[in-house]
Amino acid sequence: MTLYQQIRLAGRSMHAKVMETASLEDFNAIRIARRMTLRTSGRTLIFDGEVAQNAFMDFWFAEYRVNGKSLVGGVDAVAAGLDPLETEVLEAYRQARTSFFMAEEVSRDLEQVRLRDLLEPDQAEFWLTDQGLSASLYRNKARLALFCRVVTLRSLSMTSGFSFGFDPTLAPGIVQACRQKTKRIAPPDLPEARFVFFYQKHRQVGIDQEYRDVV
Repeated sequence: MTLYQQIRLAGRSMHAKVMETASLEDFNAIRIARRMTLRTSGRTLIFDGEVAQNAFMDFWFAEYRVNGKSLVGGVDAVAAGLDPLETEVLEAYRQARTSFFMAEEVSRDLEQVRLRDLLEPDQAEFWLTDQGLSASLYRNKARLALFCRVVTLRSLSMTSGFSFGFDPTLAPGIVQACRQKTKRIAPPDLPEARFVFFYQKHRQVGIDQEYRDVV
């Protein structure tokens, strides 16, 4: 098993253990879904597909805050029963950030995609390790704009498990609309506002995506 696969597996088990610690009163699924603007019917969540479902879990886990802390930011690793690698992954999630990126180049052999940050252009370009994304872009000889959460651990950068894909020709307009929409948002609230903006935009003009297991 590669290091990438080990980290992915540890991320899944860490996620499950942390979710078991969540207070259903504080981290109420319906309340969180409405904050994200996910469609609901009474106490039923309505997902358009796997992209929305994965995004909701990420929003619940890493974005929604109670008393200023997200679920991933407030959990006690020892109390959650995390092993050493799971604890490393937890800390990497705490340092992770979302942004809107342009895929500039694919390294098929290394299963990596070089990304350029469109919202924060002063950030350095980096290589994202993603087996499915690199294979798809290489196979279709395509570029892609995507909003995702980037988690970096042991020199490997990967997504948290969700992404919103867009036709790259739409990227300049989306960046402009995002900046206009969020220009009065206070810095602590900006990540959540961006997440909701890109979720809504993906519902409008996003590209359909498929996910597959890597371990």
